[in-house]
Amino acid sequence: MELKDLPWTTVAKMAGAAAGGLVLAGAVFILSGVYNIAASTGHLQITTWLIEILRERSIDVRSFGIKVPPLDEEGLIRLGAAHYEGGCVPCHGRPGEGINPIVGGMLPPPPDLLDVGERRPSEEIFWIVKNGLKYTGMPAWPDPRREDEVWAVTAFLARLPSASQIYEDLAGVTRGGRSGDEGLANAGVLTRCGRCHESEGTGTNGDRIPRLAGLPEAYLLRSLREYAGRTRASGAMEPVADLLSERERRELAAHYARLRPPAVETSISRDPEQLGRGQAIATRGIPREQVPACMNCHSGRQSPDFPVLAGQNAAYIVGQLQLWHRGGRRGTGYGRIMAVVATALDQQQIEDVAAYFASLPAGDVPQAPVAESSR
Repeated sequence: MELKDLPWTTVAKMAGAAAGGLVLAGAVFILSGVYNIAASTGHLQITTWLIEILRERSIDVRSFGIKVPPLDEEGLIRLGAAHYEGGCVPCHGRPGEGINPIVGGMLPPPPDLLDVGERRPSEEIFWIVKNGLKYTGMPAWPDPRREDEVWAVTAFLARLPSASQIYEDLAGVTRGGRSGDEGLANAGVLTRCGRCHESEGTGTNGDRIPRLAGLPEAYLLRSLREYAGRTRASGAMEPVADLLSERERRELAAHYARLRPPAVETSISRDPEQLGRGQAIATRGIPREQVPACMNCHSGRQSPDFPVLAGQNAAYIVGQLQLWHRGGRRGTGYGRIMAVVATALDQQQIEDVAAYFASLPAGDVPQAPVAESSR
């Protein structure tokens, strides 16, 4: 009798029996322990093939539609290189140096990223850095709220072949001095901080990084505690602050509060009209939008829990205000207050007030606006 002549119930029973046999065979294979899961032996070829197809299709689908922002600004690339040095080097190694032999024993081993910008579009790099990859040892970014940090790493990786020639400069590896402070519980901590922040009389490693020198000690200590407690979002700073003892946090805050801020770069061309608009916002606010004057809190005359903004990097101020817009800094009481202010500003106003503060000498307190009205 042919299969087509069998009753449908018989066919169903035969199919069920076949499926049950496959399940039983699979269970026996798994429970027998015959498959060797040792990283030293590798997968079966068919297993590797299936995993690679699954991985690539998942990346293709989930990265589709991601809008890539401009990634060619030097400050962004420098920031990405600094993040790479702090979080990626332990597994992927520095460009041109290869990976650690111990890490190379992972299955699969971390890939060489030197040509990742040629192999993958920026949206795929971004998705992988942000989300990580299962069963590879590649973790997700420590705080998914900080997509700006992930884009910085993406900007660096997308230009890795050319950036690798000057990597140590971009990542701040050639910086990181101890500034002569021998009182820290662990002076090596200050060396790591100096890769990005002020060190031995130099400014920050790029304009996307905050200038800490001369900021109130109470504010700096509060920031470190918030990073350690995961209430202030940063995939770069949370792991750093979490490893510090309370004594180290206090000593770092005191160290940077004592530092004399390096002079603001005066050769940068500035737009007088923009500075006027920014000064009006900083000193008078925008009453019709219920935006208070920035100097009500950030002049240095009020609570030491507020940072002084005069002389701060403009790109950093812009980035933080944009972060409040996206809801990435609402984890603390102070952050929720600033979120209300920041969301009332449009992009032009953000850039105006950031340019104004960046034009001031560090610690300066303006007395009166130069513009009669703001946007």
